[in-house]
Amino acid sequence: MVSASEEFLNEFATRVCLSVDESASGGSIYDSELIYWKEPFSGCVSTMEAVARALCVLEPNGLETEEMLIGVLREMVRSQAGFLKPVKSRAQVVEEEG
Repeated sequence: MVSASEEFLNEFATRVCLSVDESASGGSIYDSELIYWKEPFSGCVSTMEAVARALCVLEPNGLETEEMLIGVLREMVRSQAGFLKPVKSRAQVVEEEG
């Protein structure tokens, strides 16, 4: 779809590509504070993170914009985590060999 529209898009848009490290697994920029999802590979990002990183490249004050958007995302995750109910750990069943 992008390639079909590329000629038109090039008139007013700048393409930004973010890299990903597919050799790494799991993980997140949030590590211990991220509760709701884990990326399939280290370096994968949410839509909001991708927009923040693209604006960092495209906008004159991009670094400030990126930091602000990532800060908002972190605050959203922190706020949502406050609504989680504590989970009681379950006793583990150990099968006896015999």
